Amino acid sequence: MSRMCSDTLLKKTTLLKECSDAYTYAVEVVQKQSPMAEDMCKSCAEVCYKCAEECLTLEEEWLGEELYQMCLKYADLCEKIIHYAGLSEQQKLKETM
Repeated sequence: MSRMCSDTLLKKTTLLKECSDAYTYAVEVVQKQSPMAEDMCKSCAEVCYKCAEECLTLEEEWLGEELYQMCLKYADLCEKIIHYAGLSEQQKLKETM
């Protein structure tokens, strides 16, 4: 594997890790029932969208589309957790079944 290819792969991996970290944080603020949970989840989703965009700008095509889609999936999860925060405990149980 060439140096440029490995640098690009490392950058993409780092972007995916940022998405994972953003989602983890969104889950944490929702679990804590923070009054800022909705805003924080939106911010976390925005981080994921920015990472997805960055994936597309990197020169190496290898895994580009897959990592782009994974970043978008994390963004979607950050947005969905906002909805989950507003549900009652009974509704949460129902959605998990």
